[in-house]
Amino acid sequence: MLRRILLIVLFAMFMVSCASMGTTPSNQPQEVVVKVQATEPAQVKVDNGEQINKSMEVPNQEGHLSQLSFISRDKAFVKIFSGLSVSDVTRLWNDLCVLENNTNIRDVNLFINSPGGDAFSGLALADQIERAQRKGFRVTAHASGIVASAAVPVFAVCNVRLAAPGTIFMVHEAALWKWPGRETASDIRSQNELMHLLRERYIGKLETNSKLDKTKWEELENKTTWFSAEKAQEWGLVDKIE
Repeated sequence: MLRRILLIVLFAMFMVSCASMGTTPSNQPQEVVVKVQATEPAQVKVDNGEQINKSMEVPNQEGHLSQLSFISRDKAFVKIFSGLSVSDVTRLWNDLCVLENNTNIRDVNLFINSPGGDAFSGLALADQIERAQRKGFRVTAHASGIVASAAVPVFAVCNVRLAAPGTIFMVHEAALWKWPGRETASDIRSQNELMHLLRERYIGKLETNSKLDKTKWEELENKTTWFSAEKAQEWGLVDKIE
């Protein structure tokens, strides 16, 4: 049917061209305009009663969501998989900017299945989510597989925290990875200050968004604690298991 429509359009263009050849030449160019009007879903009826169903993607001239994100109806879906890195922070920042500036969508669903990764990236992602919430976004987290280490505060700060029954959580102390080399006493003191700042921010996110106090989270972090979705719900880190 689509081929028949294209042939009709081409035939119309040919007829216009032939008609112009039989009259006095004009300096005005001959033009055939085909107007396409999209509906939701796109449904166009032709004379014989048949129906054409086609989807058409209209590129956003001002920006687009990252590769791991998409929009469905009035909701945005963002995926965070594998180890966290600066790339995840960049993608989330990009997606939130596009949603804020180019759409009216403020309902974001965040899928998390991550063993953690860079501590700074995890905290930056949590900060981006909290910033979006202050701007009117509602973020629902969907956890499955594993949510560990730097991924835990990302999950914790969301408005609604949902977890699959088999989800495993883990918190532990931050660690520094360094190449072998010479270090001074001031280097070690500086690193100690950095680790203290990271721990304060990490524990702060969990304390604010759960039933456990700072002392309990510090205890759990010190010994590397693995816990189930049921335990996470008991501690106020998960709102619903589904």
